[in-house]
Amino acid sequence: MKKLILILVAIICLVIGYALGIFFPLTLSSPDQTEHSFNLSTTKYEGIQGDSLLKVNLKMDNGQPLQNVEVDLAETPGQPPIGGVALSDENGQAVFNVQPGNYFIFFNDVNFPKNVENPGSTPVEVKKDGINEVEILLTVK
Repeated sequence: MKKLILILVAIICLVIGYALGIFFPLTLSSPDQTEHSFNLSTTKYEGIQGDSLLKVNLKMDNGQPLQNVEVDLAETPGQPPIGGVALSDENGQAVFNVQPGNYFIFFNDVNFPKNVENPGSTPVEVKKDGINEVEILLTVK
């Protein structure tokens, strides 16, 4: 019962603090007496989604397409951003609609086929006009 009361008090304090922050914004003064408003950014990160088309073709060294493989795309290898994950289709093709720029194509080790050698990251430049296409040749372990 004490935990429930404590949780309710905490929620009430958060709501009151939020309301006070809206009506009485916090302003901070710097040493030169200039006031600066304390403001959390409310802009939303939209990821790398855009209008440029990138097609990544996964082919085995015997010419067969590699399907149902997660293909990741990001400015640096690691956690892919919004718009940076695609699954290869029956033709081994993963399609991205992204902003023009320089990216890396890489693969999630957890979802990558165990019998196929992971090629690591592949740099790619996505240009604004036309279709950007990359073929990645994969080998059996």
